[in-house]
Amino acid sequence: MASEPTIRRRLALDRQQLLILLVAAVMIASFLLLVLWPKHVELSALGTTVLQQRERVNQKVRTSHEGLYVSARIAALRQIHDYLDRRLPPEPRVAEFLDAVSQRVQAESGVTHEIQRTESSLPSLAPAVPLRLRLTGPFDGVYRCLAGIEGLDRMNRFRRVHVRRLDGGRVVCEAEVLVYYLPLEGSVQSADESGKRAGSSAQAVQG
Repeated sequence: MASEPTIRRRLALDRQQLLILLVAAVMIASFLLLVLWPKHVELSALGTTVLQQRERVNQKVRTSHEGLYVSARIAALRQIHDYLDRRLPPEPRVAEFLDAVSQRVQAESGVTHEIQRTESSLPSLAPAVPLRLRLTGPFDGVYRCLAGIEGLDRMNRFRRVHVRRLDGGRVVCEAEVLVYYLPLEGSVQSADESGKRAGSSAQAVQG
């Protein structure tokens, strides 16, 4: 059996080891609380900031790409606008169409024409100025004139086409031509009235 001094020495060693363990635990806890935890909080905040900045950069890149796409399409969009403006102008512009018809008919030798404003009893799905066209000449020339007028930049449509034969291989073709236009929003009534004024003031054109 151990003597009393030996027991006391062992107890002293046990207390010393326990004290060392407690001091080590306190140091570890202090290191965790005073060093690691603030660093963890700082790193978390930094990570959140990085994610936010990355999202902002991605948004700017997407916006930049969209801007580059639109910039690259501006020329094409302008061409489309110019094409539609010729095909469907915001005003009737009957005089321009009459000039184009005259030039097309003059390109065919032996063909004469008359064109004037008329009243149409047939409904139209879009704003249009009705004109009555009369072509006289060789069948081939009259046919080419009709095809050329239909193929003009200005959108138009033939209705009520009648053809009758004359002596000497000549024909007379009478047709109603609808010359379309596309008024700007809120100006349908004013554009229609201007179309009537333009049509009523136009005299019959003979070529």
